[in-house]
Amino acid sequence: MQVKPNFIGIGGQKCASTWLSECLRSHPEIFMSSPKEIKYFTDQEHNGIDWYLDFFKKSSSYSSRGEFASNYIYKPESAEKIKEALGNIKIIGVVREPVSRSLSHIKHLIRDGDIPNMSGQITTAMLQQILQQHPQVLSNSLYLPGLTKYIETFSPKSVFIVNQATCLSNGKLVLEALWKFLEVDDTSWIGMADEIVSVGINPKFAKLESVRIKIFRAVKYNAPSVINWVKKIGLSSAYRRINSGKSLVFSKNAADLIKEQCASDWHRVQFLLSVK
Repeated sequence: MQVKPNFIGIGGQKCASTWLSECLRSHPEIFMSSPKEIKYFTDQEHNGIDWYLDFFKKSSSYSSRGEFASNYIYKPESAEKIKEALGNIKIIGVVREPVSRSLSHIKHLIRDGDIPNMSGQITTAMLQQILQQHPQVLSNSLYLPGLTKYIETFSPKSVFIVNQATCLSNGKLVLEALWKFLEVDDTSWIGMADEIVSVGINPKFAKLESVRIKIFRAVKYNAPSVINWVKKIGLSSAYRRINSGKSLVFSKNAADLIKEQCASDWHRVQFLLSVK
């Protein structure tokens, strides 16, 4: 009999989903897929459901089993697909204030080589140029359509939503609430709750970052345990210290532009949070 996950993390991107998924992985009663992001219900359906469930074949002894895909929240249609394949499972979403999320997204694009290196202030004109080529910098800071669909599909009690800022400022509170939501031992303390697992950098050496990305992509599916090992022994943190370039910030007008575009969505999303 195939073992199915009983919870799914739906994202969003650059919202501390890595922190949250690694905390989940550290709980003794919770099984997390390796790699963290399978993205079956958006990108990998052509491989078939047996391919997807094979990631969970060793999870039968765990009371809670899941994965975290940072793009499900932006694909409302994936909610029905997940329910059809897995039943009425639990959903975990993590969101982030739009300005800081958008800046982190731009840093990610720089690291991937999709936009040129830059430092200092991002002006309104620069931001508009980036948005023309990469509209997801703004659209991925809009969470309400996806969250609404998941809540409608799985019910409000089956959806747990947390703010990235709360994860960073009070990780213990978040995890205590999350353990209760997943119905696992809520006395388990995860030491990494006060650590930032993934810090976005503005790379000093673009070519070095390009090499890192190529290595990461090569081992992501073939040897995901290597990625976890690198994080645990501190190599990821050491690399960020070595290759962190000059700071990158939005000008006030550029930040205000993002705030205005996302204001209604962000205001309504805050009412949905499971942890205040």
